[in-house]
Amino acid sequence: MSCQKSPTNLRTINPSTDLPSITLASATFLVVASLSLPSYAAPKTNNAQDEDSVTQLEGVTATAKKAPAGSNPNADPEAPYKVDKSGNNKFTEPLLNVSKTINVVGKEQIKDSGATALKDLMRTQPGITLGTGENGNADGDRFIIRGFDARGDMFVDGLRDPGMTTREIFATEQVEISKGPSSTFGGRGTTGGAVNSVSKKPQANNFAKGSVTVGDTKRASLDANRVVNDKLKVRANVMVEDSDIAGRNNVFKKGHGVSLAADYQAGDKVDVLVDYYHLRNEAMPDRGHPYQAVTGQVKIDRDNFYGYKNRDFWDTGADVLTGTVDVKLSNNTSISSKTRVGETTNNYIVSHLGSALDRSTGVVLSRVNPSASSADFSNKFVGNNTQITHERHIGNVEHHVAAGVELSHEKVTNTPYTFAPSTAANAIDLYHPNNNTPAPAITGRRDTSLTEAKVASVYVMDTAKLNQNWQVFGGLRHDTFDIEKRARASNYEPDSDPKAKTNFLNGHVGVVYKPRENASIYGSISTSSNIPGEAYDSGGADYGGINASTQAAKPEKNKSFELGTKWNLANDNLALNAAIFQTDKKNKVEAVGAGSSALLYQTGAVRVKGAEVGVSGNVTPKLSLAGGAVHMNTEITNSGDPTNIGKKLANVAEKSASIQAKYQTTPKLALGGTVVHTGKIQGGSFAGDATRELPSSNRLDLMAEYKLNKKLSTQLNVKNATDKTIYEAVYRGGFSYVAPGRTTSLSLNYDF
Repeated sequence: MSCQKSPTNLRTINPSTDLPSITLASATFLVVASLSLPSYAAPKTNNAQDEDSVTQLEGVTATAKKAPAGSNPNADPEAPYKVDKSGNNKFTEPLLNVSKTINVVGKEQIKDSGATALKDLMRTQPGITLGTGENGNADGDRFIIRGFDARGDMFVDGLRDPGMTTREIFATEQVEISKGPSSTFGGRGTTGGAVNSVSKKPQANNFAKGSVTVGDTKRASLDANRVVNDKLKVRANVMVEDSDIAGRNNVFKKGHGVSLAADYQAGDKVDVLVDYYHLRNEAMPDRGHPYQAVTGQVKIDRDNFYGYKNRDFWDTGADVLTGTVDVKLSNNTSISSKTRVGETTNNYIVSHLGSALDRSTGVVLSRVNPSASSADFSNKFVGNNTQITHERHIGNVEHHVAAGVELSHEKVTNTPYTFAPSTAANAIDLYHPNNNTPAPAITGRRDTSLTEAKVASVYVMDTAKLNQNWQVFGGLRHDTFDIEKRARASNYEPDSDPKAKTNFLNGHVGVVYKPRENASIYGSISTSSNIPGEAYDSGGADYGGINASTQAAKPEKNKSFELGTKWNLANDNLALNAAIFQTDKKNKVEAVGAGSSALLYQTGAVRVKGAEVGVSGNVTPKLSLAGGAVHMNTEITNSGDPTNIGKKLANVAEKSASIQAKYQTTPKLALGGTVVHTGKIQGGSFAGDATRELPSSNRLDLMAEYKLNKKLSTQLNVKNATDKTIYEAVYRGGFSYVAPGRTTSLSLNYDF
């Protein structure tokens, strides 16, 4: 099976005057003009399949199913839920032979699930817990993987996707969730894992696919690909949405996005890919319901919303331009250089009820004044990754070597809002909230802060194939992380503004034994480093930020052991995996003490151990499955506060499982759904607080698809079909996120 090499793309932002002059209009014109040109019928090659191809193996003739135009090139054409290859060129081997757990959700699985945003997708994945926005860190996509915060460990096509923002998946081919420390592949952070979104890129066939969705979700999208001539291919993805959030009064999400990509074959050995990504999202921010330790979850209607319609807002965006040049130097050596420039933005005012409890009397109040959090982030960035990939034999050993350099420069500004004091006139009724209640007025802005970070990295990785049964992987990466943070962007104060330069080295070693061609058994050791200041959105050093007292802190060091196995069964159409793992963190920065008297120490240590199983692909030609289960044990093994030792980590569901299924009942009708289980979650910032524990939850999603003819189909999705009230995350101060209620949508899909 052939797999296309994955080039580049990115995501979200708001334009600014000092950003390179990339306009949506000009980029749209170039690609749309190309799409309007007469199409070029690409000549048949060994990879182009206009008819079902016949494959002969050991005297047995079998018909290989042709993948429809526009399918995920990394997926199994006979079982699209099964993805065989990463879109990150740092992984040179098929996923079957990679010595770590990587869960991949492909485009076909995303479509069947009805997910429209990255958060929608991640809330159904085992081993992932959603995190909250707080005063300590910004609202946005915050995912906790294997017990560790991964909000800064987001990537697109192998390059870090900076900014705490909200991400879409309309231009996404697949989402890859790497589990365990991954600094060898991704640099700083990546302790629990990393998330890499692989962009849709031009393909060698003409196609256009449109979709219109109505119901709770109102959305339209178009994916069009054109082969202009034998050298140029272009692809455009467009999305527009205006949706209400089911089960939440006055909460909505709307926006639009455009992704434009052009692939030019400059010669037999040179390929140039350019893509531009534009996204704007508008939403009513929602921090759910109040929660307090004494009374537990307050008994209120699930629909109740505690924001101010006349003030609260949430605008996020991205404008990103990426260029990739691939050069084939010889049959066994190639160079890929990827450059990205752009800006992401996150601008909001959000209200929440931190507590509805009168602490002096222990009585739940009927009228409460919401608190407000705000931010206006702009993250401008430029980065380059240049990698050389080389294959050669040394004696009887086959080596696949990837070595490269990575440079990036980010400037992050934040200008939060200020408000008038809250009065009795601003109070909202706990049981019958009036969201038209006057909000405390916006009185101005705080000083604009500036965080500037420069990163320089070098890495080398080698997969040595000793023989048919044994492979060894070894990789090293050295990073230099240089950061400066100013409370006032225009003025550096050396006595109070932190500045740090940190060097750190990480590695990954794995041994793979292949008892059969379709199986692997592996063991691996990997490390990662968390650097003070790596979380640019954070106001607190114990959240990953930096201040004057932690600028000299050592990196938090993480080490993981993993033993696992992967098997491709059912005529190579079904992938199974299982692993046991243990991750240890030391030098954890923690706040010891209460309130303003708390001091920061590097005394924390954590251990997370567990087991994970997964499945993806076709059990039979009619039944597709994807999912898994994770069971973890999290423990604080050392702390400056002795009462924390032995406690669980905060904000982690130690037990989780999900399974997505689709059954083709007739050639025209398919039925399916997803079952998701999330275990109990304890709130807190470091140690879990058993008095702030969210109950476990179960969620059922349903799906039906009917093909009206060869070009037209309709799809019904019902998420949270039982309309359960589900609390997804809890903040230490007392609010908890409420998951959407029953969400029904009907889509009409057309292949042009």
